Amino acid sequence: MKVIDGGRTRRLCWDDCMIVVAPADTPPFDLDARVFEEDTFRIMSAAPEWAPPAVHPVRLMHELQHYAPDPPGSVVVQAGRPMRLLAIVHDVNRDPTWRAAWIEAALRQIMQEAARFRLHAMGLPLLGRQHGRMPRAALGDLLAGVLMDRRARYPRRLWLMADAPADVKVVYAALRDRLGTDGKLQGQR
Repeated sequence: MKVIDGGRTRRLCWDDCMIVVAPADTPPFDLDARVFEEDTFRIMSAAPEWAPPAVHPVRLMHELQHYAPDPPGSVVVQAGRPMRLLAIVHDVNRDPTWRAAWIEAALRQIMQEAARFRLHAMGLPLLGRQHGRMPRAALGDLLAGVLMDRRARYPRRLWLMADAPADVKVVYAALRDRLGTDGKLQGQR
């Protein structure tokens, strides 16, 4: 592992993947895909501006009656440049709205989508922190486990979007502690 320490930005390299923990307003590289924290009805990442419906209101009501929410832990892929990956980690009908198991399942599927689409550079918010209270260290630990389990070498560059200095520090420390100094779990050689 090669560590390059900075103020608002922390970097570490592990298993052919450069991981950058940095604020959302400071992209460290161009992205092939960006992940958004989302709920089962996909209202969290919707634009806040009102726009008139593109279809007749009766048709819209009919479509809403038959709408099936996305299952928690899933990921919805939306085409574009960069590609949008909607991580369904919240269910607004539950309290709390998030679960660690949903976040882990979404992280695993995000890595599968990165391999499927050969995404070299990806932006990932701290899932469960933007609209929830997922503990920082637990999130770092989950992410480290998912990175260790990934089969393909994608993404090559991973930007973890962490706005609060405490988020940067704690998530970075959790990743560094779990991934170790040589890309293996601490205690393994």
